[in-house]
Amino acid sequence: MRIGRETRTTEQKETGDENMTEEKIETIPATEESLMIENDVHPFDKDLPKTVNFFKQMHPVLVDGIKGKACTGTLGGYSERIRINLEEEHPELGKDFQTKYYMFLEPGKVLWGHDEKTFEIHIIV
Repeated sequence: MRIGRETRTTEQKETGDENMTEEKIETIPATEESLMIENDVHPFDKDLPKTVNFFKQMHPVLVDGIKGKACTGTLGGYSERIRINLEEEHPELGKDFQTKYYMFLEPGKVLWGHDEKTFEIHIIV
C-alpha cells in the first residue's frame, strides 16, 4: 500500500463509500546515522564467527511512500551499505534492495547507483 510521508489514505471499497479514511503516520527524514544498526558484523572483527540478525534491527521506514524496513552498516561485508525491504514492489528498487553505492544528499534524500537516481526515505516514529 503506497502512503504519503505523513498520512495514509485508504479507500473504503467494500462498502462503496467514497469517503476517505486518513491514518496519520508520523515520520522524520532518515540519515545514514539514524538507520545504522546497533550490532553490526565486519570481517575484520576479532571475535568471529558471530551471528547477528540484521532483520530484527532494521528501522521502520517509508521509501517514496512505500512502507518497509531499512538499515545501514557493513552487514557482514567489508564496506558500508544500505539495505531496504519493502512491503510492496518499488518501481526501481523492487521489494528487497541493497547497495554500497549510495549517499545521503540531505536528510531523507538518497542518491544511489551510478545513474544519479534518488529516493526519499523517512523513519516512522
